[in-house]
Amino acid sequence: MEKPRQHIIGRYSTTFFVSCVAVVAWQCFIVALDTQLGGVGRWLHEWHVVAISIANALLLLFPYWILPRRWRWTVWIPLTLLTVWCVMQMCYCRAYDDLMPWRSMTLTSNVNSTLMASTVSLLRWQDLLVVVPFLSLMVIAALGKRRETREPRYKRLLFTLIAILITGAWGYSSGNDGFKNRFLHNFSNRSYYARNGLLPYLAFSLHHEVFASHKVTDQERAMVERFLADDCPHYTDSSYCHTPGRNLVLFIVESLHTWPIGMEVDGREVTPVMNRLVAGDRVIYAPHVMFQTSHGHSSDAHFIYNTGLLPLRDGAVAVNWGHNPYPSLAEALHGYDCREIICTPGVNWNQNVTARTYGFDSLYTRDHLMADGAFQRHNGVDDAALTDFAARLIPQLRQPFFLEMVTMTMHTPYPPDKVRHSWILDSDTLNAEARGYLNCVNLTDSCIGALIDNVHAMGLARSTVFAIVSDHTQVYYNRIIGRHDSVAEPRDWGIPMIISGVDTTLRYEPVIGQVDVFPTLLDVMGANDYYWKGLGYSILRYPVMGAIYPRNMSVTGDSASVLTPHMRQAWDISRLIIYGGGKDAITTSTKN
Repeated sequence: MEKPRQHIIGRYSTTFFVSCVAVVAWQCFIVALDTQLGGVGRWLHEWHVVAISIANALLLLFPYWILPRRWRWTVWIPLTLLTVWCVMQMCYCRAYDDLMPWRSMTLTSNVNSTLMASTVSLLRWQDLLVVVPFLSLMVIAALGKRRETREPRYKRLLFTLIAILITGAWGYSSGNDGFKNRFLHNFSNRSYYARNGLLPYLAFSLHHEVFASHKVTDQERAMVERFLADDCPHYTDSSYCHTPGRNLVLFIVESLHTWPIGMEVDGREVTPVMNRLVAGDRVIYAPHVMFQTSHGHSSDAHFIYNTGLLPLRDGAVAVNWGHNPYPSLAEALHGYDCREIICTPGVNWNQNVTARTYGFDSLYTRDHLMADGAFQRHNGVDDAALTDFAARLIPQLRQPFFLEMVTMTMHTPYPPDKVRHSWILDSDTLNAEARGYLNCVNLTDSCIGALIDNVHAMGLARSTVFAIVSDHTQVYYNRIIGRHDSVAEPRDWGIPMIISGVDTTLRYEPVIGQVDVFPTLLDVMGANDYYWKGLGYSILRYPVMGAIYPRNMSVTGDSASVLTPHMRQAWDISRLIIYGGGKDAITTSTKN
């Protein structure tokens, strides 16, 4: 009787195992190339990473030989999960310049249509290099026949172990780093992964999430106290504010770069409102603000601007530590009516919680804008609905008020039905990405202008300060004109700070950090009686000439500045303040 046709796993167990190893190693290698090593074009130059990837693949799939034959189908579980993980990390790194930390994988409350559309827009042809080998392996396995092999199991185990030792020794012998520097220090998730491979990265990340202590020791508390006492400003004067008690309207604009400000497309201004502001008197304009967001991305920027603290480098502080009470701009504006308006649901980035911990009296979310009819009046355009709602809210506020608005229209991608059609979309002088981005910039600029006009019509212009800042970068100018990132200039990546309606006029050209916005706002609002000046420096008082970029802790700007050591240490101090409970970690003696 003819034996029934059986599965390839039994017939070609050794061949199947080798094929699985090849697929896993290739996927791991592609992720390292795409996220850290300069792209797929570098694959012929990174043979030690190939060896590391093979060693990790062999080790990951080693249990295949130990399992009973009837359970070997379970090998598809890690193969499937790894394929999804690789594509997800490649997309994530294109937006965040790093691999996704474990904590961020649990943020299911942030999954919405905007996130899904953004993820789809991040897909590239390189992702097929991860998916196609896996799908090919599935097809071959499904079509194959069974043929038993007679090699004893111990031989396969021995050969696998030898292969692990050889490839591991080859791959990990590269470089001169000792064990501690290589495996116990994480400069960034993507660099750790590229240097050490999948399994060490997973082990390091899980250990950090599960076992790493976030408790602040007495010695660390003493270090925080010394830093705050000796290296943080303690002035209380209001030298830069002659008329305290003015209203503050703060726009945190999604993905706003400096380079579109003053730009013309086909002879027409992209940002006429912001152009008018920066060219006027009683305006502070800093065009080269260094973004200092990390894995929290937009929520990190909200955290920096509202608290004067720096975010965590390994997670989303607003989600994981958003419940802490923090010193805040709203609290510094004592007696103000403090409101926040956002275009998204309140659960996104834990904003229902952070609005309270940042000191706001009320939070208005997408639900409020929908109930008010703002979205219906503006055909679903986020920023138009946002500023319309704000214009209707302002007459109801008690003065002085602090109104913070978080825009959304400039969030990638830029589908035509998301915004109105302008002449920018018809221009043949820009690529498609630039047209989509600048069209949204133009729309948001006009929405900001509409609210400013409404405030003027209410007779509140002279008693109101307008501040415009950005959360993070999106489209580097050097990529628009074809200049490589290695020669990027501040104009290419800079985000702006515009503060209009103040008692001084200043165009500040040196590089500053996002953390310097908080103390600058305290200065212009006359709120320096507040005990907390933040971990940055007011550009009206200090020669801020640079900032620390969190991904690799490098100095952007003048590395020889006398402030640089303090700027670098501020990241550790901020982390300890966050872990120590926010305001609870700032000692009573420092407050006094």
